[in-house]
Amino acid sequence: MDTSAPVKDHPELDEVAAALVRQLLRRPTPMTGGAAAVRLAAPDGDLPGAVLVDGTAPGRAGAVVAAAVADDTARHDVVRYAAALARRRGVPLRVVHVWAGAGAAHERMAAADLLLSEVLYEQLGTPEADAAEREILHDRDAAGALAALSVEFALLVAAARGPAATTGEPLGGTVRELAGRTACPLAVLPRVPVLSRR
Repeated sequence: MDTSAPVKDHPELDEVAAALVRQLLRRPTPMTGGAAAVRLAAPDGDLPGAVLVDGTAPGRAGAVVAAAVADDTARHDVVRYAAALARRRGVPLRVVHVWAGAGAAHERMAAADLLLSEVLYEQLGTPEADAAEREILHDRDAAGALAALSVEFALLVAAARGPAATTGEPLGGTVRELAGRTACPLAVLPRVPVLSRR
């Protein structure tokens, strides 16, 4: 059973929010021609600890909360946060990994499936991990694949960047490309844990 609690008011959230606003101002959203709204998740509607970017299809609600799982340690926070939101909204959880194929960290598709199973069973109780949907996409463009799939989601959760990033930038390449392109809202988690264990 998940025993995590949201971490509120972390300075990393402001840094991620500012970076997302800058990114969106550089690239207007395709649907509206203007920049998508960026806000901190509010305790009354969503779990605090993330920066939310509006989707391009306002008012549309998909059937699942999705966690974009990469092969880095940020995947643990992404899955815990997405699972907590799915429980709160009463919708299924789906973990999604974009597998680039040859040359990627995973030499075989089976390793990508193992990655999803490991993170689910490490972070969630067995019944919740068993019930979670899993999806592996084969595409060299992770952001494009996730954006295309986002029409099925109520919300997509992604890490701002992987912990191994050395540029000092608050956003990694995938989130920079995803912001303002998803049909559903995008919840961006800072590189610090947003859910603390009790």
